[in-house]
Amino acid sequence: MKRLIVAASAALMLIAAPVMAAEAPTTFIWISFVKAKPGQGDALIAEMIKEDSKVFDALVDSGAASDWGVAMPVFHDGNDPFSHVEWVSFNGWAGADAFLTKFMAQRTAKGEQGNKAMAERWATLVEPGSHSDVLARVLHAAEGGTGPERFIDLNYSKANPGKAGDLRKAYMEYVAPVNDKLMADGTIVGYGLATPAIHRGENWTFMSWTALGSLAALDKVEAAFDAADAAMSEADQKARQQRYQDDSDWSGHRDQTLMVIHRKAAAAK
Repeated sequence: MKRLIVAASAALMLIAAPVMAAEAPTTFIWISFVKAKPGQGDALIAEMIKEDSKVFDALVDSGAASDWGVAMPVFHDGNDPFSHVEWVSFNGWAGADAFLTKFMAQRTAKGEQGNKAMAERWATLVEPGSHSDVLARVLHAAEGGTGPERFIDLNYSKANPGKAGDLRKAYMEYVAPVNDKLMADGTIVGYGLATPAIHRGENWTFMSWTALGSLAALDKVEAAFDAADAAMSEADQKARQQRYQDDSDWSGHRDQTLMVIHRKAAAAK
């Protein structure tokens, strides 16, 4: 139950966060999901890194994007719709525009035969019809932790109608302070929250993530939230739990952990 409570609150602050966008462009994360054909997982990773580095590396170096990477899900349910995840974090819509401009320029440079050859390679690697995209708008994020980002702990939640603001307040009161301490002591590498920027029928309203240097860090994360629970009175704990029950549609809740295979990020400022 504790993880569900953290999940709900962590997902909810998103709607009210646009105030932070006044000083810097909003970050959009373009996430692509694909499923490799049997036995083609490693080849698909090599193809994604080889081809997409030609576009995304330049975007990161120019400041149009803050990072991009390739990852794989750690946990499976036997009917996974995807086997590989690729993301790129654009700095504002201008960053996304720069990506599409560079992408089209690359296609033009390849010519008809080059594009045909690439499409044929892709067809040997990916299950037909498995590709899907999510464009998420980041509304709160923190970075700057020590150590490499090796895992991403993801959490999806759904707010009841009219309850996003209340859940955002719960996040700011409970989850963000604990995560900030975990950032400060180096337990986690980063964390953030996002909401769909383009709606495609997804059954979630909010996505939160925690970037980790190792899965072992999750022991300290859980201990930190346990300590935060223990510091509250029993009445406050019950009131908080009731808020989450009232404000959350638990049908939209799910978790996933991704193992980062490749990542390029802008140099720290």
